[in-house]
Amino acid sequence: MHVSMVVAYGPKGEIGLDNKLLWHIPEDLKNFKKITTGKMIVMGRKTFESIGKPLPDRANVVITRDVNFKHDGVIVIHDPMMAFDLALEAEEDLGEDDFEMMVIGGGEIFNAFLPYTHKIYLSEVDYTGPADAFFPPVNYKEWEIEKTEKFEKFTFKVLTRI
Repeated sequence: MHVSMVVAYGPKGEIGLDNKLLWHIPEDLKNFKKITTGKMIVMGRKTFESIGKPLPDRANVVITRDVNFKHDGVIVIHDPMMAFDLALEAEEDLGEDDFEMMVIGGGEIFNAFLPYTHKIYLSEVDYTGPADAFFPPVNYKEWEIEKTEKFEKFTFKVLTRI
């Protein structure tokens, strides 16, 4: 099993403001869909609420401290480590050796999973403006850039932990 993150952030690690994305870039959203479809995606409750519904063709896992939170079409857990159990079960059920669990945010969830992450699918966006949610600091000496692709409004990179 591998833990991967999918994130779009600004130059200072900005990822959101008031539980919303800071930009709307259709090419990046298409790329996100391509990367995550058919996989297990893990997110915090606020990220889920900002999306508003389970994303199709993915196993949606929502982490929340709210023991009363329920929503059709999602698996609700209350401890980030429970996501590993779910991923291992899915890997076993599917008979896959290289199952990829995709962490998609927000800031607290990225922070919890970063030490376990093998790969980061990163969209770097030019952004100048306010933010209240940030991607945690990354020691880029621990990562190798596997791929870089420039788009009109962002640069997409795939980073693999060395």
